[in-house]
Amino acid sequence: MKFILGLVFALQSAGAWAMGASPNPNPNAPPPPGWVQWVPILVMVAVFYLLLIRPQSKQRKKREEMLNTLKKGDRVVTNGGLIVTIMSVSGDTLDIKINDETRAKLKRSGIAEVLTEPAAIEPVVVS
Repeated sequence: MKFILGLVFALQSAGAWAMGASPNPNPNAPPPPGWVQWVPILVMVAVFYLLLIRPQSKQRKKREEMLNTLKKGDRVVTNGGLIVTIMSVSGDTLDIKINDETRAKLKRSGIAEVLTEPAAIEPVVVS
């Protein structure tokens, strides 16, 4: 309860300080230039670009490069988590081999990553 009362008092006193300050100490002073209002907005746009847009475009470019360099024999992971081998590439579709008996078609956009070390993945035999 004491915390809440202290918080209310602090907020009220902060408002009193804000109201007590004079808006312009010299009423005859010229107003600030118009570009001063745009500086904070431009800073926010620059930060937004550097933190969100630029990294996302780099990531998109890397993914497009990965999808364009797919070739026969690559082992890839699909978006569904399957580890498959590419049998042939034709346009926007891939013929994939899931195991020795199962083949399927998959769109390029369904690839999550290309595996670089085929020896690291060993087939699991379920009995």
